Amino acid sequence: MSPKINGMNALQHFPSQFDFSAIDKRPRLDAAAYRLFVGHDTGSALQPTFLFVAGAYHGAWCYSHYLDYFAQQHIGCFAIDLPGHGTLCSHDVSIGLSVQDLGTSLVQACRALSRPLVLVGHSMGALPVMLAAEQLPVAGMVLLAPSPPGNLPQAQALPAVAPDRFTPPPGEPEIRHRFLATSPDRNVAAVAQRLTPESPTILNDRYLLRVAIDPHRIRCPGICFEAELDTPDRHPAGQDQAIADFLGLQHQILTGQPHCMMYANQWIDSAAALLAWYRKAFPGYPENI
Repeated sequence: MSPKINGMNALQHFPSQFDFSAIDKRPRLDAAAYRLFVGHDTGSALQPTFLFVAGAYHGAWCYSHYLDYFAQQHIGCFAIDLPGHGTLCSHDVSIGLSVQDLGTSLVQACRALSRPLVLVGHSMGALPVMLAAEQLPVAGMVLLAPSPPGNLPQAQALPAVAPDRFTPPPGEPEIRHRFLATSPDRNVAAVAQRLTPESPTILNDRYLLRVAIDPHRIRCPGICFEAELDTPDRHPAGQDQAIADFLGLQHQILTGQPHCMMYANQWIDSAAALLAWYRKAFPGYPENI
């Protein structure tokens, strides 16, 4: 049976940029392998619903603003904490937790929701989204500044991390530079407090290109949003376009956007770009308002 949760009333105003506290008050759906945070639950078997998947060090909290935004547009939306991430980060999580494990948990969540889903994956979170889209007839797939599939031609590997210990999250200087492309004196403490250590297996799955994807098994509309201000070490020029071509997706560069476009200065512009794509891909769901 499909889980049904009453979503929150649409918010009239958005919170300040680094105020993620709304996520802590949202209704949740808990399962052994995931936790879903409800932005807006239409319960519709016809209207595609967004399911947002966070990247390394992040959890569902990073999509707090997106949940507010799409709830106000009357579009179904959930954000998920997968094992080892967000509120599911604990010492009980295996150090060997892999991207494949995340994909398995995501598939379980998709099947539990039992409705048309548009999977949205950011950075490393794009990989479990691709794995789920291989296995399930999802309604759509959106990749935000994605990590590349391991079998992407000419994909660029990165140095491995130590495999025997969790990798601590980036400090404030790296948050400012890599995640947000903001000034060196910007107060990013609210972001740093939310980040959690990452499984070295997950990081090395991404860095050593160990997650291969069969593009012929993905049959849904989709788009790859490239962050113009992304750092070239992890996102060299042309990589996001190559990912889109490899998977048969549209590609769009979001000008002025850094890697973490979901909560950066101009996050509402990235949300608007996602909304525009959604309305073209699924006309009439909901009616433009």
